[in-house]
Amino acid sequence: MDWLITILIAFGTGLASSFTTWIFSRKQQDIANIDAAITTWQKIVDSLEKRVDNLLQECSQLRETNSKLIKEIWELKAEIDKLKAETKKMVRYEKQIKELQDKITHYEQLLASNGVDY
Repeated sequence: MDWLITILIAFGTGLASSFTTWIFSRKQQDIANIDAAITTWQKIVDSLEKRVDNLLQECSQLRETNSKLIKEIWELKAEIDKLKAETKKMVRYEKQIKELQDKITHYEQLLASNGVDY
């Protein structure tokens, strides 16, 4: 019977030490998994930070380009307005020239019909 108690004590001790080892190794595996997850998360965050920085830089460049284009549009609008005003003047002058040419033609006809040399 002593030998049975000795075997049970040896078996119980082995079982207790196996259980203890399993618990601690499991905690270490969990810690290793957590460390791996943190490393992966940090890589993702770093990647996202780089992408955000690139997008912010691109956005800044686009805003600068947009500002230049807006300035150019305003300059072109001013030039168009100036050209429109000049065109209106030219149309008025052409109309006046046409009226004067018509008057000259009329007076030339009058002079020719009355036999006046000019």
